[in-house]
Amino acid sequence: MIGRESESESIVSLGEVKRILDDKKKEKELTYEQQLAYDHAKKFAGLEKGKEEKLKSALVSLGASEKTAFRIMDILPKSALTLRQILAHENKTFSDDEISKMLAAVKEHA
Repeated sequence: MIGRESESESIVSLGEVKRILDDKKKEKELTYEQQLAYDHAKKFAGLEKGKEEKLKSALVSLGASEKTAFRIMDILPKSALTLRQILAHENKTFSDDEISKMLAAVKEHA
């Protein structure tokens, strides 16, 4: 927001955004921007909190950064091509075996 400093900065999934905004909505009316973010998160958040944590830890253990793991959790790719496009931002090359393990983790936890 303009003119305000952030309290903290961290990467969160769409599911977490939805939960945060749900809590804020109970306290007071959301601002226009918050309502847009809430509507988007409500529409596209795909995983429950427990499944998010398990999937994130599985993806990080397979070599993805935390930031990329959150992108994968938000998109939930179904094909190796889509997953490779998400992983293209990493400074590392992933083998076909690692890609297939990541896809298996996504299918298992999604």
